[in-house]
Amino acid sequence: MPYFYNTPADQQAMLAAIGVSSIDELFAQVPAELRLGRPLDLPPALSELELAQHLGRLAAQNAHIGEKVCFLGGGAYDHFVPAVVDCVAGRGEFYTSYTPYQPEVAQGNLQVMFEYQTLICQLTGLDVSNASLYDGGSAAVEAVLLAMSVTGRQAKVVTLGSVHPQYREILETYFACLGAKLVTVPTPRGAADLAEVAAVVDGETACILVQHPNFFGCYEDVSALAKIAHDAGALLVQSFDPISLGLLKRPGDLGADVAVAEGQSLGTPLLYGGPYLGIMACREQFVRRMPGRIAGQTVDRRGRRCWVLTLQTREQHIRREKATSNICTNQGLFALRAAIYLAEMGPQGLAETAELCVRKAHYARERLTVGSRLSAAFDQPTFKEFVIRDSQGQVEELLAQGLDAGYLAGIPLGQWYPELADCFLVAVTEKRTKAEIDGLAEILAAKRESTAPRPHARLAKTMV
Repeated sequence: MPYFYNTPADQQAMLAAIGVSSIDELFAQVPAELRLGRPLDLPPALSELELAQHLGRLAAQNAHIGEKVCFLGGGAYDHFVPAVVDCVAGRGEFYTSYTPYQPEVAQGNLQVMFEYQTLICQLTGLDVSNASLYDGGSAAVEAVLLAMSVTGRQAKVVTLGSVHPQYREILETYFACLGAKLVTVPTPRGAADLAEVAAVVDGETACILVQHPNFFGCYEDVSALAKIAHDAGALLVQSFDPISLGLLKRPGDLGADVAVAEGQSLGTPLLYGGPYLGIMACREQFVRRMPGRIAGQTVDRRGRRCWVLTLQTREQHIRREKATSNICTNQGLFALRAAIYLAEMGPQGLAETAELCVRKAHYARERLTVGSRLSAAFDQPTFKEFVIRDSQGQVEELLAQGLDAGYLAGIPLGQWYPELADCFLVAVTEKRTKAEIDGLAEILAAKRESTAPRPHARLAKTMV
């Protein structure tokens, strides 16, 4: 972003325009005890050239997927982005007319919202989608709040230990002010024990929050969990991986009442952690409880097809204190990217991408666990992620070894799961090649027995 500093003359002109004589006068209302009282402890000023060089050196310290092979996951993935996504999303008609929340939205953006919503409904098997939320974590929280509003149950929500730990942390932050209780059912075997879930779901439960495939990459029995929730008068909220729906049943077909997702995998690069896209869809009877806004299709007075904001339940100029949420913006540009991606890929392309992820992830798990040091932490089927246990318990050292060799090898799990301090999460997308997977295995594995079996030939020959 271009930057030009304000000269002293510029500062005086701005101060005069607002009717104050100095910057000190501008901040006179701040109590003296709250002021620093001394200059900031900053290094000497740099010239423009020196500053550009300094920032370049700082940026070079980041390890990025342009120079490392990425096996990181946990909600953000190195998927392929077709060139058409950047080409269309970068058109001036879209990014110059982008408004995050104003009601006066251009027809082109309203049409994109409508098409995005249509694609998300087709993807999830649910009736209604909003025009996006901030990210996967905020979408999960908004879905839980929707369930509490629909059921009238404000006291209790049940979730699983296999739900993304950061999503659960966001929920706990919200609940600290709402007075609600978040009951987390442990998943020591990688997926939920249905009997344990049923034991804590009762007439006070607003919903069950499940992630499928879950944070560990394992599959949950969503249909059975939906029955447990519905038998208790609660809702079932499913967090899903959009790419997985190329192969797996849709949330609506599994009995989910609300489906949410992190949409980064649909045409958005990793971007050092964001901004990303929050996806949310639900059954039609809950539409007036949905946060954000919904674009609809209609005709104008001349009978021409056009688009409008059909529903906008935000708190500022519409519902005020009766709003369903304080969400007052969306991720329109990233929803546009998701719509382009889904339209470009189509059902067949999404299915092929999902199958590549599954096959390559299974091949990687077999390659990494050939030998005595590394093993699969869970005996569960997985999608594109899996958990590896290091028998020597030196996960940080192992991942640092991978980084030195050019591999972003995985995410250590001990920061969220103390019982998994000897484990790390590995994600394998369609972009990873057989050579990259084999390279990671050679770097991370301990000495292998000369007679160690090779991975199954059927999986190996699918690598590119």
